[in-house]
Amino acid sequence: MSFKNTLKSALVANVLLLGGIGLAQAQAPIPVVDLRTGPNNAITDVPGILVGHSTRKDAQTGTTALIFPEGALMGMSPSGGAPGTRLGALLTAQHQDAQRVVMHGLTLSGGSIYGLDTACGVVKFLDEKGWTYGGRAHVPGAIIFDLDRGDVDAPPGRGDKPCGDGYVAASNAKEGPVEQGSVGAGTGARAAGMKSGLGTASAVMADGTVVGALVVVNPAGRVYNVNANCELYTLWLELDDEFGDIKVPPQGCSTSPKDMELIRPGENTTIGVIATSAPLTAGQTERLAIVANDGMARAIRPAHSTSDGDTVFSVTLGDDPSTVAQSNFVEAAQFRDILSVAADVYARAITHAVLNADPDLGETYCVRFPGACGSQ
Repeated sequence: MSFKNTLKSALVANVLLLGGIGLAQAQAPIPVVDLRTGPNNAITDVPGILVGHSTRKDAQTGTTALIFPEGALMGMSPSGGAPGTRLGALLTAQHQDAQRVVMHGLTLSGGSIYGLDTACGVVKFLDEKGWTYGGRAHVPGAIIFDLDRGDVDAPPGRGDKPCGDGYVAASNAKEGPVEQGSVGAGTGARAAGMKSGLGTASAVMADGTVVGALVVVNPAGRVYNVNANCELYTLWLELDDEFGDIKVPPQGCSTSPKDMELIRPGENTTIGVIATSAPLTAGQTERLAIVANDGMARAIRPAHSTSDGDTVFSVTLGDDPSTVAQSNFVEAAQFRDILSVAADVYARAITHAVLNADPDLGETYCVRFPGACGSQ
């Protein structure tokens, strides 16, 4: 039996033990959710989502655009102490219940505060396509700090480049597999000093509900456990052998003294989006974003610090968000399972970002720990 299977067996045993205690107290055990990855193991497995990147490796920055041709209801949870967002206030359940603004795009960008301007290119693209609400394209967004990580002669996020980057990313948006690693908004990302990037994952529930996530991983916290031989925190969440031959680093655990030099307050943020095909209300959509933060905390420690801009967007595409009645919502039991799955999918997407990082742009997890990533 492999290490991962042994670990999963131990976790199941603990769940059964706790379930036995619950039965003794006349409580029903927590149900096991039958899951599998979607065909692309990506956020694009949620019908109605397109993803595109604009990547500038010289400057180590870029933009990722998510496009919703049929429109989407969105929410947001800014869990970090220093979020950099666009149209964030409009995404609260309070405002969405009142306005029901249909969103057709979302930008995740590098470039720090300059990266917020990438939304103008996405707006232009949506206007050209006629994918608007009330004659206007509404495009929320969030940013990570990646300034001065690439060629200083090609500074990110200045001049007219942000708007152009947003337009290129939106123009590249498509269905199907999503390129991962040091691309798009994840081009300049780091995780506790190591090279990181952008990752995605999905899960299909027994009733056919699809949950998908896409995350740009740029935290000050580590993605591996220094108290457990530097094993990645999220291996036990794996579905369908998606992580491949990943194991505990066979040559032991080590950290780099350069890490602390690369971790500076205000320069670390993890941003992403969690989406579902279930027809959620505005309140449920906002709750989906809030609970996805649990997935971030499972994969990164510490997360949500005072100087991080950690932000999660949420998307539901199960119905026309402008007309769905407040009474048309997912029942409590089903919604509980969706939330549980969402946190795990978000954590798995973070792991894919780490494992797909480009070693040509910096030291990755697989480079630092030889043998941990199998043949990589």
